[in-house]
Amino acid sequence: MVHQISNTQAQYILAHPSLAKNAVAAARKVGLPEGRIFLFSDTPNPAIDGCRDWREFLPAPTEAEAYEFPHLSEKESATTTATVNYSSGTTGLPKGVEVSHYNLIANLEQTIYMRYLKKPWDHTNHPREVWLGFLPLYHAYGQLYTIAMAQKLQIPCYIMKQFQYEDFLQAIQDYRVTHLQVAPPIMVMLSKRPETAKYDLSSVTDILCGAAPLSKELQTEISRKLRCEIVQGWGMTEVTCGAIHVPGGTIDE
Repeated sequence: MVHQISNTQAQYILAHPSLAKNAVAAARKVGLPEGRIFLFSDTPNPAIDGCRDWREFLPAPTEAEAYEFPHLSEKESATTTATVNYSSGTTGLPKGVEVSHYNLIANLEQTIYMRYLKKPWDHTNHPREVWLGFLPLYHAYGQLYTIAMAQKLQIPCYIMKQFQYEDFLQAIQDYRVTHLQVAPPIMVMLSKRPETAKYDLSSVTDILCGAAPLSKELQTEISRKLRCEIVQGWGMTEVTCGAIHVPGGTIDE
């Protein structure tokens, strides 16, 4: 996999070591100066064809330990960019969406309110929850839940290095995961793939499905199979993450 990073000073390419030669050839073809390709993988890499390991971007451990996050004023928190998420470009060209700290906090509070709205408890006295994080952390959905909400609510969240369906099922069984944040393709897997029946998924009590439409038939099927509540949400990168959320507890009525 090859990723290109742009800024006002330069352009860089992050390439998996197995693609280093191809990345070098492509960079030369478009006139990218040498020294702009970095090797990107889970383990440190020796230089290949002049490409260095991406960890050279990182500060020394002592610098990291000494770092302190800046304290933002009310005005700064409302205007300072926390992250730039790139929309999918489903209905147009991909675009970077600036999300402020205020955006993240506001959407976090809104979503927490909705997920407990019709439950017999709230975010202060809810039963045991354990989450499984497999959504991309560069995506609004994964950021809001896996990064922000899990910390805000102090809920254990086991993060998968990559999504493999049987690893996903195994983790639910081993860690007694209670809540899942998914997209419809995962629901299809739970319905259609035979591996589902090999694992104990009885700990799952709640599933939130978003990012694409989910049919009523599939929602009902999985809800009955796992004996859990399933609600849907709708959102987009341009509104930080969630915009419409079916209240938790709705299907118990």
